[in-house]
Amino acid sequence: MNTKQTNVDPGKMRSLQRVTSADGFFLICALDHLSDFQELLAPDPGAVTYQQTGEAKIELIRALAPACSAFLLDARYGLAQAIASRALPGSVGLMASIEDEDYKPVSATRKTRFRENWSTRQMKLLGVDVCKLLWFYRPDSTVAEHQRQVLLSLVAECAKLSLPLVVEPIWYPLEGEDPRAGAWKSRRVDGIIESAREADSLGVDTLKVEFPGYVATEEGRSQALEACKRLDASVSVPWVILSAGVGYESFKTQVEIACRAGASGFLAGRSIWRDLASTRDPKTRKAAAAEATHRLAELGAVTRKQGKPFAPELKGEALALTFPDGWYANWQAGAGAGSQ
Repeated sequence: MNTKQTNVDPGKMRSLQRVTSADGFFLICALDHLSDFQELLAPDPGAVTYQQTGEAKIELIRALAPACSAFLLDARYGLAQAIASRALPGSVGLMASIEDEDYKPVSATRKTRFRENWSTRQMKLLGVDVCKLLWFYRPDSTVAEHQRQVLLSLVAECAKLSLPLVVEPIWYPLEGEDPRAGAWKSRRVDGIIESAREADSLGVDTLKVEFPGYVATEEGRSQALEACKRLDASVSVPWVILSAGVGYESFKTQVEIACRAGASGFLAGRSIWRDLASTRDPKTRKAAAAEATHRLAELGAVTRKQGKPFAPELKGEALALTFPDGWYANWQAGAGAGSQ
């Protein structure tokens, strides 16, 4: 069993149980994409309507739910639609993104932008199990301190609601840097680890991490394994790998390497369902859906074989001491058992 665990908050523990499999793995499909999702639906994404976008997400959720432990959805096109249409089974966990932005930082001074009129309280009322934050972060940028304060504030806000927070640190090039350069790629690997360590130190509950390496060569795969081991040793919370839209076979290799180093699963999107979302021929949609489901099942098998389950539990004397008779009288969300 993975020894990494959050503070003993039964509300958070219950939520994390709901987004993991029965044996403790994060087998999560990300479907919180915005404009980049519409780009897959039609040659002219501007012609894709609000209803069409929501219905396309519902179709994906129905097709992939049997192979997932949870979905990550967005407020605009996904959450209410998935619930009200009954596309999302009650047995499948639910994560929601708090931000309103894409994965394309436009400058070195990019600051986190939250979705307007959307809050962690609304998430809790909807039955969302975990809040997710996309967090562009470079410790050497001019907005680094602002980004740290944003995260600290959200950590405190989620704690008050017993709402677990998963943070997705994204390393990006500053002005004048060339992301194609070998030196930058090497710096990116170290930066991914540094950003994960920083987010962990600020009190997050789980981490959704970019893969710290490159898998095109045997040497690259070996170096990536060592980097993943360094990442695992640097954080105290469970972590999973994001797909970043890479090809499926490359992502499967990344999941295997990360899980060998200590990851507890994956939180993946386009690498799984891109073909299904972009297929408009009804004759091929059934095959595309079957392939996407197969990919999820295959990634789940890799995770179970190589990864570390996250299934913290208390029993016996430890359980009785943590939650003594009448524990609820003094318990409040975010404070843990027995706190005032």
